[in-house]
Amino acid sequence: MTDVSPNRSQEKCKQPAILGIWRLGEIIHQSSTTQLLLAQPADAAGSPRWDYVVKRAKSGTDQLEGSRQILQSIAAASSASHPNLIAMLDASTTSSQPYMVMPRLEGEPMQSHLASPDTKPLPVALWLVRQIAQALDSLHTTGWVHGDVKPQNSVVGSRGHVTLVDLGFASRIHTLPKHHFRGSPEYAAPEALAGSLAAIPAMDIFSLGRVLWQWLTRTEQVSPMMLEPVADLVQKMVSKDPDERPTASGVVQQLLQLEIETLGRHIGPVNTSGITANRLAA
Repeated sequence: MTDVSPNRSQEKCKQPAILGIWRLGEIIHQSSTTQLLLAQPADAAGSPRWDYVVKRAKSGTDQLEGSRQILQSIAAASSASHPNLIAMLDASTTSSQPYMVMPRLEGEPMQSHLASPDTKPLPVALWLVRQIAQALDSLHTTGWVHGDVKPQNSVVGSRGHVTLVDLGFASRIHTLPKHHFRGSPEYAAPEALAGSLAAIPAMDIFSLGRVLWQWLTRTEQVSPMMLEPVADLVQKMVSKDPDERPTASGVVQQLLQLEIETLGRHIGPVNTSGITANRLAA
């Protein structure tokens, strides 16, 4: 489930039109358990600006699960703060309907970029994934596991800034599973699917490795010399043994180094009228 999506539903929100200090607008995304609505300050009636997003549980049979996800999102967002992690601006945990307020993000889910027929230079792909790793490093440092790392939960802005969203499946590190698996099976670590281990950061690293592998299939053709170190990193990230996976901090450092190296190999000398100039080959 993606916290912020540019695709708006035509469905209008139900009452109440005011939630806390926020005036609610139209629904822009919803799942079976939660919904995202545009919002503005309650005293901004008549303003054309809707710069905020409210996340709340949907009413119905899954409302309890939706409320649980909101409360988990609030707890995790209260602990971790990073430019690449969705920010929490306001929240309520005491009302009959918990909610959290986030800035409205302009951009598209990373999945849209991966589904595009256009490929990207390898250094750009590494940069995009590194930003997710930076958000995870912040979460892990503050004692949280994201629990659902995937392209749909990463919003890419027009200038390439990536924001990791949707903390609804976040768990405190070493929390034992008390429920059936929650998340996306195609990105989940084997131990997460099996429910055999408490929540650990290595689970997020496995998921991020799957994302990085996807990007390798959507990048411009490069030489094996450039590709092999990235493939080696992916192999470590998706190791069946959680202890063999690198930390989020380690992934950040390795991706940064690979960005520098691959970018340097994209740049080559071009001789024009006897003058050597560097140009970007991508």
